[in-house]
Amino acid sequence: MTDVELKNPLREESPPVQNELIISAGSLRSLRVSKGLSLHDVEVRLKYAAKLIDALESERFESLPRGLPLKSLVKNYAKLLEIDSKPLEVMLEPYIGRVEGGIANHTSTRSLGAHQIEHSQGGSVVWFVLILMLALAAAGVAIWQGLVPSAWLPAWLGAWTK
Repeated sequence: MTDVELKNPLREESPPVQNELIISAGSLRSLRVSKGLSLHDVEVRLKYAAKLIDALESERFESLPRGLPLKSLVKNYAKLLEIDSKPLEVMLEPYIGRVEGGIANHTSTRSLGAHQIEHSQGGSVVWFVLILMLALAAAGVAIWQGLVPSAWLPAWLGAWTK
């Protein structure tokens, strides 16, 4: 190898690994068995019930979940079997439907910049006035009940309390 090739090992791309073409979901079982995996092994590795894996392999699609859970099952199972999940997803499109996942499509992030939060001082003034009125009422009750010594009161207020 030359110095240029040693400095840039990613210069040449290796040929892609050929994945086995899956014609039907039924061929998943034979592929799983050829890899030496039992239904229990798949269940433990993928954390999906064996009955779901069996339903997928037996093409009993009506007993599978719909939407994103099914798409996730297919992707994870294909990854475990080291095959491309796209043919399976296309085959199961009527059961998966149109699924757009990811945080970019989440409703809380879609409108992040669309709303401006206006901070007004009006609410703060209302709270200040409310607290001031409450404090004055508490002081009035304390003076009326004689809880405040008359020495603490101004002369004009002391005359009212007598």
